[in-house]
Amino acid sequence: MALSTNTAASISEGQEVLDQASLDLRLGEIARNPEFATAQLKIVLSYLQQVLQVANRQEVLALLTRDVSLSVSHRRLLTELLGEGDQTVSGNRDELTGLLTRSSLLDWFSQESSRAVTGKGPLAICFVDLDGFKAINDQHGHAIGDQVLVAISERIQTAIRPTDLIVRWGGDEFIIVFEGVQTSDLAIQLASRLLGIIAAPLQLNPSSPMRLFLGASIGIAIRTDQKLSATELIDQADRAMYQAKKSGQNSIQVFS
Repeated sequence: MALSTNTAASISEGQEVLDQASLDLRLGEIARNPEFATAQLKIVLSYLQQVLQVANRQEVLALLTRDVSLSVSHRRLLTELLGEGDQTVSGNRDELTGLLTRSSLLDWFSQESSRAVTGKGPLAICFVDLDGFKAINDQHGHAIGDQVLVAISERIQTAIRPTDLIVRWGGDEFIIVFEGVQTSDLAIQLASRLLGIIAAPLQLNPSSPMRLFLGASIGIAIRTDQKLSATELIDQADRAMYQAKKSGQNSIQVFS
């Protein structure tokens, strides 16, 4: 995309401002002087606005989604700055993981018809239940268990697409909504990616040799009937998940 002379000049000036700001960002002065801190924030915000004007937001969002160095809060903040408010669900957030809660998911479904131009689109529900989490919680304590849930939440976010929706349903259960998915093959492909990233050894502290291992049982329900309610669809995915759990760890089952 070609930039206008004014836009290019504005970016150049913004870069000079940012370079100057980097020289002025003295943490001690910022801590002591609220006015100085405010001025620095305004400089950074001005440059950020110029970047957002010319960036390919969809591509940037996709890269941010896959960036494992970002925390949940940082990824959510950057997503909001990229203007994805129409696609990102607002609502209650889980205090531990920062993910949406079950009430937010139900709200999302209730608003689905009003968002769509041609009615409800195809989608699949992926119900994820962690295998081995209870043993970790019992052996290492709730503090470690909480760290595991946060780490797994972040992993899942790196494994899903920008258009997908992740929710902490409760405890060690998560729900992912795969929009635009109407075949079991694609749903299984996306769920398999989740299995792989969840099953990778987890080292919470780089300075500690302790490595934790989890698996997951995943149930999938694909909406084939537009009249099916959100509760019924989630129930189908839940039942499929229990069938997967019966067949052994790291299993995927599609409701039929």
